[in-house]
Amino acid sequence: VCENERGIYLIDQHAAQERINYEKFSYLLSHPNNNTIETLVPIVIELPMQDFIIIKNNMNILDKLNIKVEEFGQSSFRVISHPTWFTKGREEILIRNIFEMIKEEEKNFDLSRFLDHLAATMACKASVKGNTRITKDDMESIISQLRNCKNPYHCPHGRPAIIEFRTYEIEKMFKRSI
Repeated sequence: VCENERGIYLIDQHAAQERINYEKFSYLLSHPNNNTIETLVPIVIELPMQDFIIIKNNMNILDKLNIKVEEFGQSSFRVISHPTWFTKGREEILIRNIFEMIKEEEKNFDLSRFLDHLAATMACKASVKGNTRITKDDMESIISQLRNCKNPYHCPHGRPAIIEFRTYEIEKMFKRSI
């Protein structure tokens, strides 16, 4: 809950951080660089044969995302490198999500729609969950970062991140104004 001279604001911590992360991931995906990191501990992803073939036939998508994989066994891939901006500790989950989206979008694949969906999915997974207690410093950081967003009012799925109650509305609720 925040306030200023105009009224009070309820901020959904998940939706707010999801918007922040979405804009960050959208920018990173639409402005790829070659900053990758090689995996020290191999990430091996085993897939059903049908899914393995779909990913193998769409390796160009992984290349565009700066994800380097190689075949490993009959129906597995070994991740060799990935972008440095992947959330630490969530690399395998992100890559599995990317594989799943490639599988789902195979027939109707559109790179810009795919990147937007990927940014929204990664943003959601990387954001603080509802009913999670966060510190005052974390709250202030979210608010500060939210101020720099192009669209601070909604998460990428359209849910409100901020709800405003003007002073007049509050006074009216308490029957203090005419």
